[in-house]
This record gives sequence, structure tokens and C-alpha cells, in this order.
Amino acid sequence: MRLPVLALALAPLSVALTNPRVLVYTRTLGYRHDSIPTAIETLHTHGPANNIEFEFTEDPMQFTDGTLSRFDGLLFVSTSEEVLDGTQQDALARYLRSGGVYAGVHSASACLYNDSVYLHAVGAYFDYHPSLQPATFLRVATHPATDPVPDRWRFAEEVYYWRQDPRDQGAAVLLTVEEGSYVNDAGSSGNYTFRAPHPIAWCIENPTYGQEGRAGRSFYTSLGHTNETWTDETFIAHVFGGLKWALDGATTRAYGAGLVGNNVTVATSSSASGMGGTGGAGGTAATTSESVARSSSAAPVASPSSSAPSLGVARAAVAAAAGLLTIL
Repeated sequence: MRLPVLALALAPLSVALTNPRVLVYTRTLGYRHDSIPTAIETLHTHGPANNIEFEFTEDPMQFTDGTLSRFDGLLFVSTSEEVLDGTQQDALARYLRSGGVYAGVHSASACLYNDSVYLHAVGAYFDYHPSLQPATFLRVATHPATDPVPDRWRFAEEVYYWRQDPRDQGAAVLLTVEEGSYVNDAGSSGNYTFRAPHPIAWCIENPTYGQEGRAGRSFYTSLGHTNETWTDETFIAHVFGGLKWALDGATTRAYGAGLVGNNVTVATSSSASGMGGTGGAGGTAATTSESVARSSSAAPVASPSSSAPSLGVARAAVAAAAGLLTIL
């Protein structure tokens, strides 16, 4: 049965003052996907064109207030089991309650099972999946994460089943699966249920973390098991569409708001020296408490309306933090 495509009520996109900075976390203590290196390379390759600065780590020691405060978003990719200890989970909770953005891909739902704040971010915990096989996924909402996706999208993937229903965390389902298009040859690890239609990808406009003020948006997709998927342009656009939607909720410093994120401020200049004025014809002047390297090829961020001004983008390459944290 074909489900209708729903149009979600989306807030107008905000224009970033500078490139949002996103920390990609890929630590595993259980099953490790061999597609993780491909995922890292894909994000690294496509980041500049999407005006996103990625840094990559598998070091849980980076989950401190000081380090996390540098990032507008966190992207968990194919993580597994308890990849943060209690102190690190507390830092993650404070980050999310400060407006930080969360996005997760594939087995990002199969970690931190004992963290109630993380559940509100990811939406649901993984239960089980049938064997890897072709399945037909259905686009059921109009959203930046589904704009590049066909109404019926068939490819080899793991169809995830859940311990909770993400709609109970406020999620809007973006993709579902045609139940007759695959064979459910596995079973639940417990007495878990969720409602139809079967959630595959979703977004949460206002996650509930028990804080005052506005939380950052969250986005999750269960797709992304294979290397082939991570090199598929439709899937890549799906991931970036969801991540950029979450960032464009404008709850972080890259958007001139919030307590966390890229704190480079950019002023456009009408003079060749880059000092003074706000006209878009001149250079850009960046002010920050960090040491920043600028790219001379920086392009302006497109305005969502003709009445909004264009803002210069400072392409920052920030010194790597300790441990495994790297910027590519």
C-alpha cells in the first residue's frame, strides 16, 4: 500500500553567520561497520560544498563541556554499545540542553541504552534487524532529508526494528518501509512494539531534555549499513538534508544564538581592507577567540529570501583537539 506524502510545517530556514561546525563520533564497543571509513571520507568530501566543517573522533575524552561547546552539531555514525561513560554522558546532556544539535545515522540508535537524554535525542533504540536484503523504502513527508529521495526507493539495507516508537519522543516520520518488500527473518530481543507505519527516518523539532529554553533539533536515519550506500548520491543528499535542517533550527553560535557552536563572527565590508560597513562587495572580517585559517575561496551563504542580506562565509580550519580528534 502506498502511503500519502505529508507536508511538514517547517520553520523558515535561517542564514548562518559562519559555517556550522559538526563533530562526527564513530566509536564502537560492539559491532563495527566496515562502512565507517567510507562514511568519514564521504562527509569529509561533501562538507565544503554544504558549508559544514566536520571534525572526526572516536575518543570519548572529547565529550567535555569545553570541547563540545565548539560544535554546533554532533553526528553519531554507526556507533555501538556504551560509547560514553557517565561523566561524558552528563557533558552530552548539558550540550544538548544548551541548544546543541544532534543527528544520528544507522546504528547510532544502538548505543547508550542507559542514557535517557540520548533517547530523547535519537528518538528510539535499536531492537533487531532482518538479514541484509533489498527492501523498498517509502517517502512519507516533504522535508529537506526526503527532497532527494524518490517516492519508492529500493536497495539492499538492514530494516531496523525498535524498542520504542520515536513518535512518543515527538518525532515526525520521514521515511517508512513497505512491509511486503522484504522478509522478516529475525525476531525481537524483547517484548517491544511500535506503531505503523514502520519508522525508518525521522526528525524532532523540539526534543525534550528537561531544560528551559529551546533545544536544538534532531534528525535520525536508520539507513547507511553498506559502503555502497555511503557512496550513493541519493543517500548522501538524504543525510546532508537532514543534518542541515537540524542545524538550520538556529540554536547555536554559527547562527548568532545559543551557548555552543562555532564562535567565529563574520562582518561583510564595503572596503578593500575589510574594515567597517556591511556591504557585500568587499571582503570579510572574522573575529574569534580561536586561531583561524581563512580560505580565500569562501562563498557567500545563499539567503532564503530576496529581502535577506547575503553574508560572507568564513571557512575555518581549527587546530585539532587532543586524542583522536582530527579535522580533515
